[in-house]
Amino acid sequence: MECPQCGRNLELSMQTYDIPFFGAVLQSTFLCSCGYKFVDLYPYEEKEPSRYTLRVTGDELTSRVVKSSTCTILVPELGVRVDPGPASEGIITNVEGILRRIEQVVKTAIHWGTPDQKKEGKKILRKMKRIYEDKETVTLILEDPRGFSCIVSDRTQRESM
Repeated sequence: MECPQCGRNLELSMQTYDIPFFGAVLQSTFLCSCGYKFVDLYPYEEKEPSRYTLRVTGDELTSRVVKSSTCTILVPELGVRVDPGPASEGIITNVEGILRRIEQVVKTAIHWGTPDQKKEGKKILRKMKRIYEDKETVTLILEDPRGFSCIVSDRTQRESM
């Protein structure tokens, strides 16, 4: 397979993980020497469309998150919605990892945004700092039409979509 950035051949590596309360997944990673990388996750079992909801407190920041390339991420209290697109990747991380990725996008938006967008972005970053300090809570929602995503925590609520 050719790299979409430079045209060289991509290197493919695959690894399996057994994730408690979720099951076995295959992670495929395509890498190129130019720096291009694409990762996706595939469960070994067929899944139903699902919605996972977790009220995030400080002790939930370390809860495992499996996010596929078809997953939408919502954090209503921050006004955040991340829809999957052509470059959407699957990842295995934790709740804090998801929030840190959102934080990086907000920082980029602040840099390039209008004065109103910069003001709103700074407000979101202040809230995020309070979340990391366990002084504020938010709701993390994963919606996946293929059912390949989940939040692994005893406090997570799962609904079929």
